[in-house]
Parts: sequence; structure tokens; C-alpha cells
Amino acid sequence: MGRSRAGIVLLAALGVIVLALAVGGYLLLPHGESILTGVSSSGVALGGLTREEARAALDGPFTRLAGQPITLVAASERREMTLSELGVQPDAEDTVSRAYNVGRQDSIICRLTQAIAVRRQGMAVAPAFTLDQATATGVLDELARAIDRPSTNASAKWEESAKRVVIDPGVSGGKLNIDAALDLLTANTVGRLVAGEPLPSELTLPYDANTPRVTAEMLAPIDTLLSTFTTSYAGSSRNRAGNIDTAARAINGTIVMPGEEFSYNKVVGPRSAEKGFRIAPVIINGQLEPGMGGGVCQVSTTVYNAALLSNMKIVSRSHHSHPVPYVPSGRDATVVYGAIDLKFRNTTDALIVVETKTGGRRLTVRILGKGPAPVVNLERSGIARLRGRTITRKDPKRPLGTRVIEQRGTGGLAVTLTRVVDKGNAGVREVISRDRYIGTPAVIRIGTGPPAVNATGSATVSSMNGMP
Repeated sequence: MGRSRAGIVLLAALGVIVLALAVGGYLLLPHGESILTGVSSSGVALGGLTREEARAALDGPFTRLAGQPITLVAASERREMTLSELGVQPDAEDTVSRAYNVGRQDSIICRLTQAIAVRRQGMAVAPAFTLDQATATGVLDELARAIDRPSTNASAKWEESAKRVVIDPGVSGGKLNIDAALDLLTANTVGRLVAGEPLPSELTLPYDANTPRVTAEMLAPIDTLLSTFTTSYAGSSRNRAGNIDTAARAINGTIVMPGEEFSYNKVVGPRSAEKGFRIAPVIINGQLEPGMGGGVCQVSTTVYNAALLSNMKIVSRSHHSHPVPYVPSGRDATVVYGAIDLKFRNTTDALIVVETKTGGRRLTVRILGKGPAPVVNLERSGIARLRGRTITRKDPKRPLGTRVIEQRGTGGLAVTLTRVVDKGNAGVREVISRDRYIGTPAVIRIGTGPPAVNATGSATVSSMNGMP
């Protein structure tokens, strides 16, 4: 009997609970298509409204928010724009859906608990906003076009009329960081609106400054013309002259730091059509033949002499197979990309600038640096003629025994170059090179074909061009 009475009491209690939940659910939970009383968004009461009514109620506040201005600041540019112009768009459908779902999700206990809390203190549903990436990116791209600028290195040049070094300070540049700006824009518009936080009146966008690699401060110690050297290419073909101009432009303004090496091949680069070089005569195996970039050796030679006269350390230099007409023998420097290079080291305690100038078929190379300029003399000695070479080639197209001079040769030459640097009462002497030019070989073709037949029917052997 005792157990029966306990069971009845328990069933009665459960019945009371079920009834209470039913009554509470009817009284507290949302009915039909209406939003739960006490729910609001953006300061608008949405309780008791249907979805369509709630969307209409939010239209006015959302429109006002979309028209709110914000000023974008980047570098020296300021742009005032509305949120809608930036691509910020209210999402009324998502906002109303979340308001509608209050008290309609999870278990009955959770729904009642939520409904009671809303009845007591209300619930503000965060408004939903999105940022249209294409619109925002378009705004930032337009802003970038107005403020992005490349930096320009400071430069030093010799002003011949005033006999002084002039320094151009260059220009600092910068670039709008569009990816970072987009993230910042999203966080300070959509992020703040959703969180119910006030929007900033202006937003400074990330602008990455681009400091020039070479600044006026770096060039400040340069005050002197350390050396200058000029060669003429008045007799050059149009293509050769163009190659000299192209190589000179590549070198002009090159900065060599203290202890650093200047490499001609590294600075000028490959002698290719893409780089602006043309076909012109080059020396190959002691003979002039068409080749890409003919004439660049005159530029390397002019640079070499300027380096010698500024007392730079010559690291790597090679002479031609025979003397060239634009400098004295012993003072030329040949180069071949990927094989033969001209290198010198800046032995001063300040950076130097290699300046080139072309005009009137004359090439001038100047080296600017920290004074005083050294007093340098270049002396040639031990000059001696060397015996020339002869190359014979068999020619089956010519009659047997015929000898033809294809190219008249030149003898070789030996010369020693010494640099003398004035150090007060005495000069410091340094042997720079001991060159042996092999010269241009004489080339003779010897016929190996059938013998020539004279009028009497007998074979003859002849020579041409005075050769025995």
C-alpha cells in the first residue's frame, strides 16, 4: 500500500510539471509566425512582428547605417565615403531569421529558460552585415593608383661647368597594402556593426613606405672627382656605337661600397638583343668577326683606365689578343660574358659612384668618391715587338700548290704597365700587368685541288698576292 501511494504521488507531480510546462510554453514561447516579445535589433522592437513586418521595420535604420560616412586616410590622401559606397551591405534576412529563432530552438527547457530571460530583460539581436569584396577592392585599387609611387634612389653626378659633385636626394615611395587594408576595413565596419560598437569617423589604412636603396645620407661623403677617362669611337659603325651606348647606360650611377667589388659582367649583364645589343665586329681568335655586343670591350677598357687612375685594386683583367686603337697597348681590358670579366675593388673608406657619359661619339667614365683624389701616373715599359704567327689552310677548291694570302698578319707586342701613386715625397710603384699580345695571324690558303693546266697541256703551280 505504501508503494502504491508513492507511485500515485509521483505521477501526480509529473502531471503538474507537464501541465506547468504546457501552460508556460503557451504563455511564454512565441506563437505562430510572430517573433518573441522582447526581441529587438538596431534599436527596433521586433517582438510580435512577422518576418515580413520585421524586415520592413528594419529598413529605415539599416538605410541610415549604410549612409553613415567614414574617412579613409592613406599617405597624404583622404577620402570620405559612405558605408554603402565601400560595399558594406545590411543583411536583413539573416537578422530577422536570428530574431525569429529566439525561443524556437533546443529543448523545451532551454526554450522556456530563454523566453523567461527575454521577457524579463529583453534581447538585442546583433544586426547582420556583409562587405562586398569586389566593391571594397575596387575602392582600394582606385586609392592605390592615386598614392602608390616607386622610390627613386639618390644619385651623385659630376657637374663639369662648376667642377663639383651634385647630389640628387631622390624620392621616397610607398604602396597601399590592399590585403591588410581590406582586413582592417572589414573589422572596423562589419565587425563593429555586428558587435554594436560605434564606427570610427576615420580609418588610417596601412601604407608601406618604400625607402630608396640609396639615400642622400649615404652619398653625403662623395665630394670629389677621383678620376676620369675618355675614349673615342668616332669611326665605329652604327651598331657598335649603339652597343657602347647600351653598356654605358647600364653602368651609369653604379655604386660600389667600401671593400666591395665592381664586376663588369654582373652590371652590364648578357649581351643579348633583349638587352638592346646588336651585331657588330668582335675579336675572336685574333680576328674580327660579327658577334652580338661588339664594342662593349671599349666600355670595359674605359672603365678599367678610370679604375686605374682612381687607385682602385684591380682584381681581374685580361687584355685582347692584339692592341686596340682606342687606348695605348697595355691599358685595354677585354670581356666575355660568362668567361672573362673586369673586376676592381673599392679600396677607399667611402662608397664610390661610377658615372658614364656618351656624346659626340666619345665615352667618358668618371669615378666619384671621397677626397682627396689620388695623384696617379701610368707608365709603360719593356715594349718589344714579337714575331707574328702564320696559319695555313688547305683549300680543295684551288689548284694544287696555289698559295693565296687571305689575311696579312701583324706581329705581337710585349708591354709592362706600372702604376705610380704619389705619396708625398715618393711614389709608390705597382706593376699592374705584363702583357704579351700575340697579334693577328697571317692566314694563307694552299690549294689542294687538281693541278692547273696551261696552254701546252702541262701542269703549273702559281702563287698570288706576292707570296712565294
